[in-house]
Amino acid sequence: MKKPAELVFIPAPGIGHIISTVEIAKQLVARDDQLFITILIMKLPFDKLFTNTDSSISHRINFINLPETVVDIPLVFLSFVNPFVESHKIHVKEAVTKLLTDQSAQSESKNPRVLAGFVIDMFCTSMIDVANEFGVPSFLFYTSSAAMLGLWLHLASLRNEHDKDIYELINSSTEFVIPSFVNPVPTKVFPSELSDKEGVAIFLDFGTRFRETKGILVNTFSELEAHAIHSLSDGKTPPVYPVGPLLNLKSDDTRVAPDKAREKSDILDWLDDQPPLSVLFLCFGSMGSFCEAQVKEIACALEHSGLRFLWSLRQPPPKGTLTLPSDYADPKAVLPEGFLDRTATTGKVLGWAPQVAILSHPAVGGFVSHCGWNSALESIWHGVPIATWPMYAEQQSNAFELLELGLAVEIKMDFKTESEVVVSAEEIERGIKEVMELDSDTRKRVKVTSEKGKKALEFGELVFVPAPGIGHIISTVEIAKQLVAQDDQLFITILIMKLPFDKLFTNTDSSISHRINFINLPETLVDIPLVFPFFVNPFVESHKIHVKEAVTKLLTDQSAQSESKNPRALAGFVIDMFCTSMIDVANEFGVPSFLFYTSSAAMLGLWLHLASLRNEHDKDIYELINSSTELVIPSFVNPVPTKVFPSELSDKEGAAIFLDFGTRFRETKGILVNTFSELEAHAIHSLSDGKTPPVYPVGPLLNLKSDDTRVAPDKAREKSDILDWLDDQPPLSVLFLCFGSMGSFCEAQVKEIACALEHSGLRFLWSLRKPPPKGTLTLPSDYADPKAVLPEGFLDRTATTGKVLGWAPQVAILSHPAVGGFVSHCGWNSALESIWHGVPIATWPMYAEQQSNAFELLELGLAVEIKMDYKTESEVVVSAEEIERGIKEVMELDSDTRKRVKETSEKGKKALEFGGSSYTSLGRFIDQI
Repeated sequence: MKKPAELVFIPAPGIGHIISTVEIAKQLVARDDQLFITILIMKLPFDKLFTNTDSSISHRINFINLPETVVDIPLVFLSFVNPFVESHKIHVKEAVTKLLTDQSAQSESKNPRVLAGFVIDMFCTSMIDVANEFGVPSFLFYTSSAAMLGLWLHLASLRNEHDKDIYELINSSTEFVIPSFVNPVPTKVFPSELSDKEGVAIFLDFGTRFRETKGILVNTFSELEAHAIHSLSDGKTPPVYPVGPLLNLKSDDTRVAPDKAREKSDILDWLDDQPPLSVLFLCFGSMGSFCEAQVKEIACALEHSGLRFLWSLRQPPPKGTLTLPSDYADPKAVLPEGFLDRTATTGKVLGWAPQVAILSHPAVGGFVSHCGWNSALESIWHGVPIATWPMYAEQQSNAFELLELGLAVEIKMDFKTESEVVVSAEEIERGIKEVMELDSDTRKRVKVTSEKGKKALEFGELVFVPAPGIGHIISTVEIAKQLVAQDDQLFITILIMKLPFDKLFTNTDSSISHRINFINLPETLVDIPLVFPFFVNPFVESHKIHVKEAVTKLLTDQSAQSESKNPRALAGFVIDMFCTSMIDVANEFGVPSFLFYTSSAAMLGLWLHLASLRNEHDKDIYELINSSTELVIPSFVNPVPTKVFPSELSDKEGAAIFLDFGTRFRETKGILVNTFSELEAHAIHSLSDGKTPPVYPVGPLLNLKSDDTRVAPDKAREKSDILDWLDDQPPLSVLFLCFGSMGSFCEAQVKEIACALEHSGLRFLWSLRKPPPKGTLTLPSDYADPKAVLPEGFLDRTATTGKVLGWAPQVAILSHPAVGGFVSHCGWNSALESIWHGVPIATWPMYAEQQSNAFELLELGLAVEIKMDYKTESEVVVSAEEIERGIKEVMELDSDTRKRVKETSEKGKKALEFGGSSYTSLGRFIDQI
């Protein structure tokens, strides 16, 4: 069971930083119900705005206001922030110590929280030292863009690794190639902190420490900054996680001051009276203000343009202070005479402005912005194009990137507050008219990016359509469990098709996860031929209407749940290899299809290769198989004997159906395979051929916790008896024989197996099933009395060495230390279970692709052969001598096969662990959807 974990966030003391921190905290606790977050607030000595925290956000998000500190603060931002943060290290250490002490003292807590790490702001890198004292990792939360992160890291690298004088370099160059930007970046848009030698040194010292963290969370999304994010996977930078857009979209801004609610209401009432997309909004952030001369130029531009406008006009703070701008007592004092009267019908001059509420209003069509990253993301979210007017910090670089991405137009890209340059009314008017153009490419691009940003934060719904077979459904449930465990924003619905002749496969368990849902589809009656490949396609086809109805209802029910704060988007269908006709249903819903291939990667390669030979090279596969003894298949190391090809290929019509399935595999957007790279390295590599959709090895997917009692309630006692018997046997001494849910033998073959077991003297557990009546598709069943088919006296003579069972709890038996070998039909699930438990296999395939699986297991050195090309329908009887040779070989204690299986078992377990090959592969699939 997952332990509760505590993350400590340390944001920089700025409203943009704190808002983003609160938003990521909300996202994290929503995704993981075992996560608790404490946010430590440092209060600036000159402002009270940033300490208004809301502890009602979540009972798992806690705010602690740290004691105020008095430091000798220079009036330059970078110079003051480091000593200011440094002065809080002692308070952070005390707060975290108290937090942990208080938690351990709460004796009623059954699950004490583990301190998982610190998440520090980009200006709080000195807190890495405190995290190190607690012995926990640090993660960086970067509240600006990925492009700006790349600039910061690149400049730090030039200094640290290439001994460059960055200050001299900036002042002697007009532009720089920065990997996180598409085009060379003019030095005039570099952050204002780089304008002096001391500022450069402090800036680069922060960037140098970024690489000491274990990961970097960035308030951006891949669809916005694909180039920048890709540039950061350079092998030197810690893993970068784009987690945005993180925005406080539900803020009513009234917490800033209680009297603002009425002002907000007046503003929104005025906007309600304006036409759609007609109003220009001008707002320059919590620290943005202009001199009187610049105010007059803005006013002239607005008036002359004739545009409707809302202008947040703030009074600059007194020179030589670090206080914030404030509202004018009377803005007439700085505006051109008569301006307010002449624009009374077209515009409003405000002080404070409820930015989110304004940007979200349909009347707003453009935003003149300082290009603070939060403001840029809010504008993009609401589909409002930006006219860039950066002022301080990294805003010039943000403006450059927004223009590079085609999401903004320029008023002044390199404006800096301290420069005292006055932008002319003509320049301003040109920019504001351009940003308000209704049919501009910029507006269209912002709208598209807005939709992508919203999708980046949506919960996703995947619909799985497994084939109606126990092996297929078990694997589907297991991959569903892995997916929801790795992504807390993912929901899965599994649609169950019930076979007309069986009830076994509908026993689903909705308690597995509240995010995995099972729907039993209505039963359908079809005229089903009694040969496997023939019945599957019409059976699945007959369910298309039910799948369509079920998914439509699912989406309707979700949209009707108005209390749901996070609507789910249908992300796609994951279809079984025998359900390719469901691609058509996915296409009707306008979502991608992914294939879940429940057998081996080698078999997938065989299927695709044969389909390619038919479709692209006009080969008659049926003739090819019948005229050849072996074929070169790229996914196998050695040529494959045609006698081990799937039994479905043994007739012309069966081959055509088989290849039609394989042909449609390539229509999917990706293929999930129940295997792992360390098991099938050659096969997986062979599938990166440029023609096959991306292949994700995500196995071994096994239901290892199943107690098998759900098959029938009376089986619990049988299982207990079997395990009690195994407890009395020496380690690795018992041979287990089991042939899957559809495996059974004629009486003559049963007698040969019995003779081999008795003559070998081996201990054994034998799952002996009665064949179904000929000409039916029902499953094997337990014998009422197995003595009827066994050699006379066999049960008495082997009473001390073996047990003959009917149904067998396979997982429980294979996991028992007494079991040393497995005679198996080589169904892929059974093979993976045996490998997982380190039990070597003796191959006895029977139907479907089991002969090909047996060939591969022998090729990989994980099995010995009893009979590799046995097929149920051939009615060949394998002799007791052949069987005895195979079972004695598989039980050898010091064999290379046993050693190889043990090594592969360990690799399979590591593949599913955090950072393992299959865990990572599943993560790549989640990223794709």
